[in-house]
Formats: sequence, C-alpha cells, structure tokens
Amino acid sequence: MQIFFGTKRAPQSFNRKREEKMKCRQAKKTISPYVDGALAPGEKNRFESHIRGCASCREDLEETRDLRRMFDSGRRFSAPYGFTTRVLANLEEKKRSRPLSPLPIKPFFLRAVQVAFALVIMTVGIMSGNLLLIERRAPMGQTAVRETFSLDLFQAAPPDSIGGVYDALMGPHHER
Repeated sequence: MQIFFGTKRAPQSFNRKREEKMKCRQAKKTISPYVDGALAPGEKNRFESHIRGCASCREDLEETRDLRRMFDSGRRFSAPYGFTTRVLANLEEKKRSRPLSPLPIKPFFLRAVQVAFALVIMTVGIMSGNLLLIERRAPMGQTAVRETFSLDLFQAAPPDSIGGVYDALMGPHHER
C-alpha cells in the first residue's frame, strides 16, 4: 500500500489504466456519447486516439454522425392540443382495467407443475396395475396379464346408476 503525503499524485497502476488503449468494444459503446458531446476530457482523448488507428470504429462513428444529422434535419411536427392529456388518460384507464393477478406465476413453473402432475398420474397407474396383478394371484403368463387388463373386470355403468338404467332400457332386447 502506497501512502502519498502532501501530493495529489495517483498511484502508477491507476495512471497506467488511463493510458491503456481503448478496445473496439469499449469504443463502440462510446460512439454515441462522443457524438452527443457527453464524454469527459480523458475519455474523449482515449476515444479519439482509438478512432485515429481503427478504420472499423471510424466508419461506425461516421455512420452515427450521419444518422444524427438525418434526425436533426428532419421536419418537426407539433402535437395537437390536449394530445399529452389524452394519452396519459388512456394509459391510466388501461392500467385500471387490467386484471391484477394475485401471484405472478412464471411459465416455467407452470410447465414444471404440469410435468409433475403427469408423472404422478403415470406412477399411480403403474402402481394400480401392479396391485391388480398381485390380487389376481394367477400364474404370470400372457393370459394372466391379458385378463388383468381386460375391460370385462370393470362395469361400464353399474345397474343402480343413471347410466345403468339407460343401458337397461336401451339394451338389445328393446330394439324395434
């Protein structure tokens, strides 16, 4: 650590950093402030030094200057009376009419919930199928598996349900 008593001299590492050449990436970010005249004198000198030696950045600077001249030479129009008031009133109305969501939910979170729900359903289905196989206590051949997943085990509509009554009334013996 260097201590400077009575002098206003900056450490050498700080001076070296200011003397370093500007890179193209920094220069491209500095073009607009340079054209606007918003750079500090040291930064302006570094930029001008870089521009003298870099044709690509000099071309970008000229394009930005041309664009600035084009906008400056454009015809200006004045807004009609009350324009600002109407625009601000419309913005306020849209803000009030927009429904507020209680929790901001991100699409990624929703997708993760959907995937988790699908995995739970598949797991329950697999476990149910295994329980059906265990309850059958039949030899584990192809016929046992086919019988386990056969729809004959399930009643489509139990007789005491509305569907069962409808099936009983509309069954094959009531055809004309």
